[in-house]
Amino acid sequence: MIKLLKYLTVLCCCISIVACDDEITTIGSSLNDSLIEITVDSTSIKLSGKSEFNDSIMGRTTDPLIGNLTVKGYGTLRTGYLTQFMPTLNIDTTNVTPSTLDSIKLYMSYYNEDLTGDSLAPMVLNVYELDKTIKSPLYTNINPLDYYSPDNLIASQVFGSSTDGFVDKNNSTENNTVTYKRIDVKLPIELGEKIFNKYKEDPEVFSMPSEFAKFFPGIYMNTSYGNGRMVNIKGMFMTMHYRTIDEKGEIDTLSYNYMGVTPEVSSINHFTLTPDEELLSKVEEYNAAGNKVIAQAPVGYIPIIKFPAGNIIKKYQEKLEESNRIQNILNYLSFTIPVVADENAMLAPPQYLLFVRASQAKDFFEQKLLPDDINTMYATYDKNKGVYNFGDISNYIASILKREDPTVTEDDETIALIPVSVFSETNSSYYETTTSVVSVTPYSASPAIATLDLDGAQIKIIYTTQKPID
Repeated sequence: MIKLLKYLTVLCCCISIVACDDEITTIGSSLNDSLIEITVDSTSIKLSGKSEFNDSIMGRTTDPLIGNLTVKGYGTLRTGYLTQFMPTLNIDTTNVTPSTLDSIKLYMSYYNEDLTGDSLAPMVLNVYELDKTIKSPLYTNINPLDYYSPDNLIASQVFGSSTDGFVDKNNSTENNTVTYKRIDVKLPIELGEKIFNKYKEDPEVFSMPSEFAKFFPGIYMNTSYGNGRMVNIKGMFMTMHYRTIDEKGEIDTLSYNYMGVTPEVSSINHFTLTPDEELLSKVEEYNAAGNKVIAQAPVGYIPIIKFPAGNIIKKYQEKLEESNRIQNILNYLSFTIPVVADENAMLAPPQYLLFVRASQAKDFFEQKLLPDDINTMYATYDKNKGVYNFGDISNYIASILKREDPTVTEDDETIALIPVSVFSETNSSYYETTTSVVSVTPYSASPAIATLDLDGAQIKIIYTTQKPID
């Protein structure tokens, strides 16, 4: 145990101690400044855990992950994507006939950093028309065959950096250059005619996504050839091109309408992961020892750790009794877990891990909850230090002790560390700029994996105590 007063850099903490709300005992209502002492305890409490295989996550997304990829120490990930479309609200039917429809295409765009694997590997993308609407809830172990027939193939496209249908675009400004790539898939003109004729017959079908989905349920995409690349699409829409006929009966300018993949429609990734023998062997070894766990995404192994909440509280209270103190305030509880370094790793660790009771993880995502920094919080991966830092989780311990029955349960100590994507929003006013988290979802942007070293995890407690008054 180290006295914090020895560290000159944190002397200013004394100013804010009295205002802290996280009182562990109820003895006394305030601290006498002349009798207080701030203590840091870098506890030696050890963590243990295991890796549990999870074959499915909530995968509703507008950003499909497409491709096939095999990575040593990870396994083989195969993907597909089912989606409906937001219909266009207006199709110009004036001086337009089905015969003047030019084409209908599916466009998908992504940035360079959204590609994992070999950018030159040719792959075949297949597109099927769905024969029924997608039903919720949407999990990535969905069976695509429940929604389409393999006989209903409407397009097949080879795509790769050296093939047609793959276009590089550079959008330069004075300060930066943004490079993105686009996959163009030509769909059958009969589909365009079907959509055009339906709009002329009943435009109300296009007024709501749910009504449009009854007419055109959507598409399923997968790859049937090639391995070695995974692409996270960041924009997807279907466009119908057509020409009008002028007063002289001649074909005039080319026009188009968009039908996009938006958050308002149902869209779901379909993932199939086969872990390789190397990973299976590691998991078996680590689970037997309990000292390392695997965090894998978008599906795969999830760390389930025994977080020592009971031991933390017990040790904390024992220290209070040993030092003959009459009051204590929990100021800070930091929690970090290092990642086992691997210079040969082909995949990066997930950027964020969500700390949540394993029993509550399903509800967290289904109810679209946000971290409250009490029962749930997230860690950011610090690639320079090679650790996940959860920051201050003292409220987790305080919330247990404030319960009517403060007994630490098995549920309190069974924690899942789930790879997630964290989306934030920045708002600016004349006085300040604030950033807040608006969404946390299971991570599905690319394959990722990390080995967490539980033996190297650090829990540091900072608390304040008061000496007895003579």
